[in-house]
Amino acid sequence: MRIICNYSILRFLPYPETGEFVNIGIVLFANNGDFRFAVEAKRQRVTTFFPSLDAKIFIRARKEMNAELARVSGFFTSRRDERQTLSATFSHLIHPRETMMRFSDPGSIVAASSDQALKVLFDHYVNHSFATKEYQEAALEKQLGRLLADVNLKQHYVDRKLGTSDYPVKFPFVLIQGGRAAQAIKPLHLGHDEPAKIYEHGDAWISRVRRLSTAGQLPPDTLFVAGPPIAGKQKLFKAYKEVSMELSTFPEVRVISADEDRASMVSLIKEGIPASAEIA
Repeated sequence: MRIICNYSILRFLPYPETGEFVNIGIVLFANNGDFRFAVEAKRQRVTTFFPSLDAKIFIRARKEMNAELARVSGFFTSRRDERQTLSATFSHLIHPRETMMRFSDPGSIVAASSDQALKVLFDHYVNHSFATKEYQEAALEKQLGRLLADVNLKQHYVDRKLGTSDYPVKFPFVLIQGGRAAQAIKPLHLGHDEPAKIYEHGDAWISRVRRLSTAGQLPPDTLFVAGPPIAGKQKLFKAYKEVSMELSTFPEVRVISADEDRASMVSLIKEGIPASAEIA
């Protein structure tokens, strides 16, 4: 039998003046009387988002919140059959308050169990389970598409597979001139949270580029717009630089950072457009 769970996202908001927050946990109350909660154990995602914040402030606030939620959990367990009382208690718990730890407006989810619901919600709102490399690259692609549209370039590009019938490779932005690909642009997410993931994803594209180059199927200007990892993570940045440099060893390839400002990005893209191309 499936159950209905009401939930709220626990947020850490140390500076009310800016309204910025980080999702750090989930609380939920199921219609079978279950109460569950989970709070992020690592502090890095908070201190990375708020670099000027003393980590001790978050650690202390998290400790106090865990203690409060454990107390509430005991109350729910002892009064499991008093559904009306428990519903009111849950509403009081997540009621808006002027503290660093705040709860979102409530939502609801149907699940096989409260534990399953908690895991799904925590993975989504705290661990960002949806943010796969495919998701991140789609986001980079949309961002680049908007930029090209803003400077009246997007209409000159098409989504096209390059290579051979036996080995086609898709590029989202390909400039065709004289029936041939003159430039191809590929957003590449290299902002993974582990060096191994950066190498693995980068190596996959290095292999594709090598095959296309060997077959003479790479456009003379093949531009990778690479999304970098979080600043300050030396091992991640090292992997990012190594992948970027190896891609750049192919004579047809250039690699630029997705963090370039808009004007620089447009200038770098235009550098690879043939002077003979009919682009205003």
